[in-house]
Amino acid sequence: MQWDQRRVDHYEWFSGFLDARGAKPAVRLLIASIALLMAGSVLLLIFSAGGPEGQPQRAMMWLSVAGGVAGVTLWLWHWPSRLQSAAFATVTAFSVALAGLAYPDPLAALLGCIAFTTNGAYLAFFHTTRLLLGNIVIAIGVATVEAIQLAAQGRIALAAVDLFLVVQINIAVPLAIRILLHALRGDLHYADHDPLTGLLNRRAFRRQILSLLARSHGEGRYLVVALMDLDHFKALNDARGHIAGDQALIAVADALRTTATSTAVVARSGGEEFLIADVTGSPSAAAHYQQVCDAITALPVGLTASIGTAVAALRDVPVEAFESTIDRLVSAADMAMYRAKRNGGNQCHHLDAWPPPGPA
Repeated sequence: MQWDQRRVDHYEWFSGFLDARGAKPAVRLLIASIALLMAGSVLLLIFSAGGPEGQPQRAMMWLSVAGGVAGVTLWLWHWPSRLQSAAFATVTAFSVALAGLAYPDPLAALLGCIAFTTNGAYLAFFHTTRLLLGNIVIAIGVATVEAIQLAAQGRIALAAVDLFLVVQINIAVPLAIRILLHALRGDLHYADHDPLTGLLNRRAFRRQILSLLARSHGEGRYLVVALMDLDHFKALNDARGHIAGDQALIAVADALRTTATSTAVVARSGGEEFLIADVTGSPSAAAHYQQVCDAITALPVGLTASIGTAVAALRDVPVEAFESTIDRLVSAADMAMYRAKRNGGNQCHHLDAWPPPGPA
């Protein structure tokens, strides 16, 4: 799965970015703390002087507190899935709205709409523009209701100025984050991709697999890793020059993209060596890589490939062992690839069991 295929929603690649830098625990704690403080603030308002007196208004504020507590629980429990994260942001937006609409002081409620900015920043970092716009629409809607009530008290100028400030901050902060992410995403693209072929490099390959596993972990799923090395590539370079070699590598990369499934992670790990990983529903999916060999042979560059594959059942792999499992499968695929080369090349060799019973 290539990085630029997931540009619509930032959640997966930005989560992977944080994970690669060891920032996930700190971010989890930060988001949980913000949700807790927001819920605590609403709880304080319920029991403070000037708080809601009517039963419907108090019920709305208690629902707001419950939404905040649910968010705290989610983030303290684990790093949420994309859908859980979107649900968290949606519940947060409605919780802020309920608290604002229920509070009897329109000036305080109008200023409280600034709280939507935090949720907007979260959506700008992690999710789609559609969800972000939804948060902005809710924020402007609640702020407008409160501004109208404030103007009805004769405080028209104050209502207009505060409404402008709320609208401005709820648009400006997410927009600034989007611009920052656009620049960061471009830098990440060049840092994560091989400049010649456009495929992922080895570091990004590992990170993408971890993200793929996080989304695909479950019963009946298998992680297949394939390592491909081009046969007699040095001879091609010596006979036709490095430009011809580079053109051959580009053609091979294009063939790998064409033969890969929509979920496959494809990388150039160095030289004439390539890595492919995919999560499938069958351990026999490794047979697909003989077709990859045939596709390389069919290219007009005069090259063949040796491919080694290894597979692991994800039901046997705990989440904390994902990284070590990837390392073991890459090593096993490497051994299988050398077996394919010793057998004459232009073929795929698969390790039937993992861990393997002995040297390949």
